[in-house]
Amino acid sequence: MADTDGLIRTYNAETAPRGTLRHILPVFRYPSVIWENRNLVANFARREFLARFRGSALGSSWVVLQPLLMFVIYYLVFGMLFGNHRAGQPPDPNFAFYLFSGVLSFSTLNEATSAHCGTVVANGNLVKKVAFPSEVLPIPTTLVAIATYLVGAAVLMVAWLVCVLCGVEVVSMKPGWLLLMLPVTLVIQFAMILGIGLFLANLYVFVRDIRQIWGIVTMVWMFLSPVFWVPEMVVQKLGQQTADMLFACNPAFSLIQAQRMVLGATDAMVEGAQHLQFGDFWTHIAVSSTWAAVFMVVGFSSFVSRKHKYADLV
Repeated sequence: MADTDGLIRTYNAETAPRGTLRHILPVFRYPSVIWENRNLVANFARREFLARFRGSALGSSWVVLQPLLMFVIYYLVFGMLFGNHRAGQPPDPNFAFYLFSGVLSFSTLNEATSAHCGTVVANGNLVKKVAFPSEVLPIPTTLVAIATYLVGAAVLMVAWLVCVLCGVEVVSMKPGWLLLMLPVTLVIQFAMILGIGLFLANLYVFVRDIRQIWGIVTMVWMFLSPVFWVPEMVVQKLGQQTADMLFACNPAFSLIQAQRMVLGATDAMVEGAQHLQFGDFWTHIAVSSTWAAVFMVVGFSSFVSRKHKYADLV
């Protein structure tokens, strides 16, 4: 049957381009594919968001309550229990703010990419449909993760404002004009999560151990990233040159530091710190953008070069 309207999509294994490298250039068409399927993406994102809280008594209120309770715990533990508890001096919330800003950034990356592992398999009924663009499946989960990050960032800012109004000095939080650059960091975060997610979703179809392996990788990755520790500590232990090399090899380092700068969180509470944030904002943006681009190219090209096999495997 002739396809006069161009509405029927077909795949021929004999004539189709082979190899991952052949699918690198089509990554530039990916934004147009997303736009063409924007209604589908929006509906899936809404379903993904509601599914997180289906059956719970508080429903979507957990989006705010979860980061709020997490920050309260960090404040109580690191601000009061392990903070400056000497007689006559108030609790020290500085490390609590620094820690929460790092956890917020990395947990968004971790939770979203982990959820992407089973994206293709969980939507097998859709993947088996000839005309379904399976490369848009990881996007709704990524959008929900970004929305959750924004709520957590708002909680952090409100907590800082409350501390200021209560007369509590927070030297590790100094929001400024860089807050206007939040959309830039979110775009980079979106691209990085999506690129890794596409790669993992593709691997999971062929190797079902990927979810467990990735859980171990992200646990190690978290402790190698400046979430719980301050970069100056690594410099003191390993030296500036070695520390810079380790930081440059960590894709999450510049993203976390850039997002901390946007929110105004710094490691200024560390006595004698001379290399705060280890690079200016635009340096971290350039480095994290490069990592995000690499992940997008690798993730997209590996996904679309193998997606014709998904229908037989899911």
